Amino acid sequence: MIRNVKQKTKQTPLEILLADKEQIRQQCIRQEQKLNKEYAYFQENAGSLLISGLSSLVFSGFGESKKHQKAVDSGQNLAAKTPAVPLGLSDYLKVGKMMIPTIWEIAQPVIIAWGIRKIKSFFTGRGKG
Repeated sequence: MIRNVKQKTKQTPLEILLADKEQIRQQCIRQEQKLNKEYAYFQENAGSLLISGLSSLVFSGFGESKKHQKAVDSGQNLAAKTPAVPLGLSDYLKVGKMMIPTIWEIAQPVIIAWGIRKIKSFFTGRGKG
């Protein structure tokens, strides 16, 4: 009887591999479910995520500093100390210059897809009226 207990606790290499395989399979299923949830979230909120990302990129340099925000939160009147300065053309040009890489990253897939469609239609003869 003691011998049977020892044999049950000692696993063969095949049993160890099968147990590892099952454990990895379960981890894969959990990871897949997690990725599916995140993907669904991105699909549902893609527009708002894109807009908030672009707005944070555009207005990151123009926002109030943390020091200024803390002073406002603490009740100090900083409006008299910092006059409002309207944004000039150079400020808009700086923002545009900062956004060029981001716009290019967004535009590249669209341009490539358009080019592929045009090349495909050229070779297949579609698009000739």
